[in-house]
Amino acid sequence: MPFSHTKIVGPTGRFGARYGMGIRRKVLQIEVKQRGMHRCPQCRSLVRLKRLAFGIWQCPKCGFTFAGGAYIPQTIMGRTTTPEELKAPERQKQIWKESVKQRASE
Repeated sequence: MPFSHTKIVGPTGRFGARYGMGIRRKVLQIEVKQRGMHRCPQCRSLVRLKRLAFGIWQCPKCGFTFAGGAYIPQTIMGRTTTPEELKAPERQKQIWKESVKQRASE
């Protein structure tokens, strides 16, 4: 079995010894967030959204294309300005999770 050079550094292993560790750590954090699972604002499914261009994202499930952040589909500022009707299901899930935790601790 060949030795893996990317066990610790992850996807930034492709840079090898170039650019310095600090920059590679920052790139690692950005890329892990970017390629992770995100919720589609249209169909609300948890999928890996496709980044078409700088700040333009597409859901592979429903095909919905929307504008978001440069490296993450929804920025912190975008979450605060989200309409209340879209925030309601997520609040209900959070309340439900808290009640489940309380029941487990009793």
